[in-house]
Amino acid sequence: MRAPVRVAVVGVGDFGVRHAHIAAALAEYELVAVVDLDAARAREVAAGLGVAAATDWHDVLDRVDALVIATPEDAHVECAETAARAGVHSLIEKPVDLDPARCRALATTAAETGTVILPGHVSRFLPEFAELRRAVRCERVLAAHARRVVPRARLDLHGRHHPAYVAMVHDLDLVRALCPGDLGEVVARSANREPSRPHPQSVWATLAFADGVTATVENHWTQPHERQYIDSELVVVTGSRQLRLKLPSDALTISDAAGDWRPDTRLDGTVGGVPTGALATEHRHFAACVREGRQSEVVSLDDAAWAVEVAGRIAAADR
Repeated sequence: MRAPVRVAVVGVGDFGVRHAHIAAALAEYELVAVVDLDAARAREVAAGLGVAAATDWHDVLDRVDALVIATPEDAHVECAETAARAGVHSLIEKPVDLDPARCRALATTAAETGTVILPGHVSRFLPEFAELRRAVRCERVLAAHARRVVPRARLDLHGRHHPAYVAMVHDLDLVRALCPGDLGEVVARSANREPSRPHPQSVWATLAFADGVTATVENHWTQPHERQYIDSELVVVTGSRQLRLKLPSDALTISDAAGDWRPDTRLDGTVGGVPTGALATEHRHFAACVREGRQSEVVSLDDAAWAVEVAGRIAAADR
């Protein structure tokens, strides 16, 4: 049996704590530490998982094989670059950076150091999306439409950047996975229903590819509650069929006095305490890449850079 990958999670806020719990539960990993600038937060999460706490990721580099980087975006590249130079691999939450050139520079660093740097585009690890990609691999995609609705309340946490860089970047990446042609015109519109906020709450974008494929992507921060983390749909049209993917799935509906909701078990579900969702699949894939010394064949830093570049074009076209 191969030794587990020793890992530390850097940043245990909203999504980083999910990474930490999954890393602690997977047999592929040995969770060594959690790191957060908020010392009390780091201690709280670490105590719950029975691991060490730290406030500076530099302090854990000599104790781990890999980092999961879930800090704010402006700290991603420095952390991953330094880790790679120390021979430590990285899984980086999206977006890797707001500058596509810095994303691509990390690919050069990974090649030079022989380390794995995996962008955390978790939607590619959904089993339904993997099956969708297999279903269209021998067909030409003619059109795609992605719609994503997320809780309005989360604007306070994620509203520091234009929505194209935040939730929409997931859907841009799925478009990239299905439509690899050269991108031409990008047209975008938005609606800002709360003028006090720096960015709009709804964004619509049309991507026209040089080979004639058209993709439309829309993102709305309008869901009135947080019980359901996400409501999204992807529709893909080929010459012979239409494919539709919805999240959360309709597999489980819970009804109570507050109404109906569908837990998103596809993202981070568990069975008997073992993580089963797409986030866990992403981590298992990352661990396999680290152990085998190979870059991911599922998603690359070039893919991450493409999504960030298109997000920038959408944000610019929306002005």
